[in-house]
Amino acid sequence: MKNIKFLFLAFNLFLFSCNTDDSSTKETETQNMTKMYDEIISTSMVNTNPCTNPAEWSFTTIGSKACGGSSGYIAYSLKINVTEFLKKVENYTKAEDAYNKKWGVISTCDIILPPTRVDCVNGKPTLVYSDLDN
Repeated sequence: MKNIKFLFLAFNLFLFSCNTDDSSTKETETQNMTKMYDEIISTSMVNTNPCTNPAEWSFTTIGSKACGGSSGYIAYSLKINVTEFLKKVENYTKAEDAYNKKWGVISTCDIILPPTRVDCVNGKPTLVYSDLDN
């Protein structure tokens, strides 16, 4: 009887420790993804550079939905190091794809159409998805 109790206790401790490791790893990965995204936002100059001329802005896809395709689009200033910025976006997108696969993330499977251009609205870059938005 003592052996059965010991095995039961050992098994529960094993399961508990495995679950704790997984959740802490997932939490760490989520925090890392958030840091990557925050760096992209600050690098894109969305929050620090006022948008006064739409010709000085562009956009790109960002992120990865669990069932395929990008999570969305992000505007960025052409006054930044565009190559470096797009590399950060690519790294984030690959990391989100790997995260989704690893953790079995579920998402909608709708297709997000690309914007047609960037406009400046109240000093902020705004993605316009059709000419009917005006």
